[in-house]
Amino acid sequence: MARSNVLIADAGPLIALSRIGALDLPRGVFGEVWVTPEVRAEVLPRADYPGKADLAAAFEAGWLRDRTFPLTSWRPLNPGLGPGERSSIAAALEHPGCLLVIDDRAGRAEARAWKVAIIGTAAVIGLAKLRGLIPAARPVLERLQPAGYFIGPAVIEAVLADVGEAHEAN
Repeated sequence: MARSNVLIADAGPLIALSRIGALDLPRGVFGEVWVTPEVRAEVLPRADYPGKADLAAAFEAGWLRDRTFPLTSWRPLNPGLGPGERSSIAAALEHPGCLLVIDDRAGRAEARAWKVAIIGTAAVIGLAKLRGLIPAARPVLERLQPAGYFIGPAVIEAVLADVGEAHEAN
């Protein structure tokens, strides 16, 4: 699925994974994780939230890297995209060998329109299971919604099927 060991991350997946104590999974699966300054501003706001300290520590440790990408003439088809989604897609267009983790529906549609390789939070968790970083994907996926992050049941079931956990009892 991934074409490189670098993942460009939008804010939503990072916040979701940090809230459930699973922020280390993208690093374990991909190695290097890049964010744009716009995404960093979204994940490290002034207000505290569960997982914010883990994000700050990841930046401090250097595995979550704030990367400035050259400004391009690219303009999104959907002018309503937020700055994080816009900058993440632009960064992925600048680095076509990278994979973009993004869950925002409009952002995913925009990325697909530009043929950007994308993955979602649920798939990152599935890959972590396949690579032996976690013993099971289901318990990690089940922590997302109580933490305020919704991923559709069909997506979750597809990931669970991919990792051999479909139809297991909760």
